[in-house]
Amino acid sequence: MQAMLTATKRRVGTAVRSGIVFLTPALFSACGAAKLGGSGSSQGTVALVVENRGFADVNLYVVRSEGARGVRLGTVNGGATVTFKVRETYLQAGALMQLQARAIGGRSSWTSPIISVSMGGVVKLELIATGATDLSRSQFYIIQ
Repeated sequence: MQAMLTATKRRVGTAVRSGIVFLTPALFSACGAAKLGGSGSSQGTVALVVENRGFADVNLYVVRSEGARGVRLGTVNGGATVTFKVRETYLQAGALMQLQARAIGGRSSWTSPIISVSMGGVVKLELIATGATDLSRSQFYIIQ
């Protein structure tokens, strides 16, 4: 009877240790997602839909203040449409958004007008190139 009880304790102990080993990463991952607002959360972000109607790839930045270097969002390939989640901390005071687009391989850049956005909202940037890399006809506006 004693040997059977000892064997059962060992199996339970092994099962508990195995469960801890497998559940610990999941627990840390869940805590991290909750701390960051979750991966699907739109709270504290603005969705930015970027449609590149030109051929050149474009690097996109959020301008945080006049004269400062912007926060890089990423690259939008020619002919592609990409959606970015822009964090509230990337915006200017008062939830104002301004973007800067720089065509790769070009010398010019285009800076959008400043628009007031709301968290959870959606804005759109249409990158319209004249010539190879002139983005001066681009448009930036609120969808919702």
